[in-house]
Amino acid sequence: MSYKESDLVLEVSKNVDPEQWDEGYFQNFFEILFRGRTYQKQAAETALRFMNAGEYQNISDLAKENFDNNPIISERWNFNFKSMLNDIDLSSKLSATIDLATGTGKSYVMFGVAMVMLATRKVKRVLILTPSITIESELTKKFKELLANTELIKSLGEDFIPPEIINGDDTIVENAIAIENRDAIYKAQAFRNSIVDSLIGNGETTLVLNDEVHHVYYAEKNEWKSFIEDDEKHNINFRYVIGFTGTPFKGSKNNEYFSNVIYRFSLRDAIDQSFVKEVEYISEEDIPNDKNERWQVILNSHNDIARTIPNELGIKPITIVVTSNKTSSDSKAKQFKEFLKESRNLTDREVDNIVLSVHSGTKARLDRKKLKDVDNKNNPVEFIFSVSMLTEGWDVKRIFQIVPDEERAFNSKLLIAQVLGRGLRWPNGWDAHRFGSPVVTVFNHEKWSSKVESLVNEVLEIRKLIKLPVDETSKYNFELYNVDYSPEKTTRDYEKMGSYSLWENGVNLPTDDSIGESNITLKNIRNNRDRTFKSKYKHETYTVDEMAYILYHRFEDLEDDKEYIKEYQNYWPVDRIRKMVIESLEKSGNKVITKSLKNKFLSSMSVISRRSSKVVTYTRVPDEFLSINTIKLPKSSNELSNFHKNKVLFYDDDLENTLNNSKDIASLTTFKEIIDSANGYKHKKIENTYLFKTPQTGIVTTGEPERRFLEYLTDIEVSKSIDSFVKSEDINFYSIDYTWKKGTHYKNGQFNPDWFIKQDDNIIVVETKDDSQLSDPDSENIGKNKAALEHFNFINKYLDEQGSNIQYKFIFITPKDYKLFFDKLKNKEIMNYISNLDVKLAE
Repeated sequence: MSYKESDLVLEVSKNVDPEQWDEGYFQNFFEILFRGRTYQKQAAETALRFMNAGEYQNISDLAKENFDNNPIISERWNFNFKSMLNDIDLSSKLSATIDLATGTGKSYVMFGVAMVMLATRKVKRVLILTPSITIESELTKKFKELLANTELIKSLGEDFIPPEIINGDDTIVENAIAIENRDAIYKAQAFRNSIVDSLIGNGETTLVLNDEVHHVYYAEKNEWKSFIEDDEKHNINFRYVIGFTGTPFKGSKNNEYFSNVIYRFSLRDAIDQSFVKEVEYISEEDIPNDKNERWQVILNSHNDIARTIPNELGIKPITIVVTSNKTSSDSKAKQFKEFLKESRNLTDREVDNIVLSVHSGTKARLDRKKLKDVDNKNNPVEFIFSVSMLTEGWDVKRIFQIVPDEERAFNSKLLIAQVLGRGLRWPNGWDAHRFGSPVVTVFNHEKWSSKVESLVNEVLEIRKLIKLPVDETSKYNFELYNVDYSPEKTTRDYEKMGSYSLWENGVNLPTDDSIGESNITLKNIRNNRDRTFKSKYKHETYTVDEMAYILYHRFEDLEDDKEYIKEYQNYWPVDRIRKMVIESLEKSGNKVITKSLKNKFLSSMSVISRRSSKVVTYTRVPDEFLSINTIKLPKSSNELSNFHKNKVLFYDDDLENTLNNSKDIASLTTFKEIIDSANGYKHKKIENTYLFKTPQTGIVTTGEPERRFLEYLTDIEVSKSIDSFVKSEDINFYSIDYTWKKGTHYKNGQFNPDWFIKQDDNIIVVETKDDSQLSDPDSENIGKNKAALEHFNFINKYLDEQGSNIQYKFIFITPKDYKLFFDKLKNKEIMNYISNLDVKLAE
């Protein structure tokens, strides 16, 4: 049976004893290190929680917990836990795998985990094993660059001593990170040199990180695994072992997903969130079988791609031709060179610089040397022939086309993930705002496209979606008020972080423009055609001088010790700040400083805080009250498979017609699959369309609290008492900023309330949770409640001052209180209603 890899990830409990592990302490370090890449932070936190929270003694404990609670995992192992356990290596250790797609920054996560384990003294040394000297070299370079970041290291505390980075067969001393390729370790193990000797008896205070850990299973006859398990022979006794890979597949066909993955950020996630290129591949073709004619088609495709690449990047696309072995790589490259010489009228020397054959054999030695310069501007290389096992650590970013020349070069999930991984990195300087997302084309043979399509779909977890639009003409649309905030000065104590690391590399800015643009689509009712109207508007802007003076005087907010003000202002006079501002603008392609960029400059100053210093921060106060109509609700997009789990589609008679008229064939097909009772998907039709008082053409609920709430909302007596309602999406409609406490530290976030109900002049805003929150509410919900109450109080005060009768009411509620809530709603007494969860969160 086939399973989605995301369903097989072991969920690590979020129960954390603060006495054992303070998850919040390193939040500042993570914010600086990961710079907004949430998935990297989540991966690091998951690994650290697994090793340190005290919930598990080993990976077997975690596996058993998931086997008991996840029916998909238990079904995978035929409901026999012993079978699952037999598949898990290092079952007696705190050992697990982090699955991060190629190109998403595994090295940053490895660095973060290593540094936190050293800083907390959970371990005294870190051993990082890599499959090649190339990766060892690149990882060493990356770690040394990160250790040179003063701001980052200071965030780990004043008493933290940065570790030493060592390579070779040196003794692995305390407070060291040893980065070794596997061959060095095996040699050390065989000849008993200082590497192994220094680990004897120290395994429990050593963190082992295995980079590209899939090599353990297919390339080395388990020597790597034997080294980790070498407890009895050398009395090492490793306790903490975390592997990293973007291709966690093993088995005879390299299609079986690892059993010990605790975090996954897939290729599909990376593509959807624009961290890597989009992918397209051939499903139908009419390409000649003649060798040279086929090369012409491939070359034409390559040239067509080249014309789409912005000239200012100064790069050409690279096409990779994937073969199954070294001999084939060399012979195909030779054939193509002859073809290219004639097609482009090139000399032998010219074509040798354009076409490379890359593999581990001696014939490819010279071409391998050329690889390190391939990403340089104006580099001539355009075609690379390589065997299917492309070398990890080879991070060429200008690959735009992949040609799997033989079916067996692309016949497993492992190979597909590896091949795609080599081509997914974004080129240097590619600006999504200007150029859109780059695309890599997989130029496969149609004759085996169905097999490729199936495997690619599984690797990328391509989903069948249903997209539910809002009816813009519906009488159930209504206006809502939101607030645009501006900062207000407050004073708080912050951790010491160091002084002069501020702005040494400028400020990392997004590209902005003085002119914004709104795109509005208008539908012609007569002919049902769309027309796009574009409206431009000006942003508020600031001069470089104004920005420099604002930043210079912001140092005066360090109120606890005036010498700090002088220290910073002497080090950063106005002229130097002005130069920094200009360089930051040039680096990001900005011509002017917009309000958004001004705030980026200001927020960059948060790094100047010091231990026990009173530092000014800025809370948000109402600046402008904005009206937003429910017409602006984004389309609800949901994956088909989730309707087998915790999602339910609510709809009425109008939905099928709407999807037909919108010409969204994919959503219409998915809708028909959902409502086909033979498929077992969860759905509920509202038979009386007059009870479905929403402009949304369909609503998807997640979990029992939302499902039951909507069933109440569509009850005939409740429906009579209200004007309209909508279910808000999790993002991109109505967000409220909030602060919450994680461990001993505070975090900032945004949430979108679940429901908006209009009843006469009242807007009831509802956030639904399950009954467990009544006894043990999450700290996040405490923060959300406090922020939302303040938010809607601001709005009510504003509306009252405007002479409006409209008032907002925010309620946190669980199913236990639904009956009373809806009784109050039916009787129009809801504005004085307080739920049990409201009371609990306010305590």
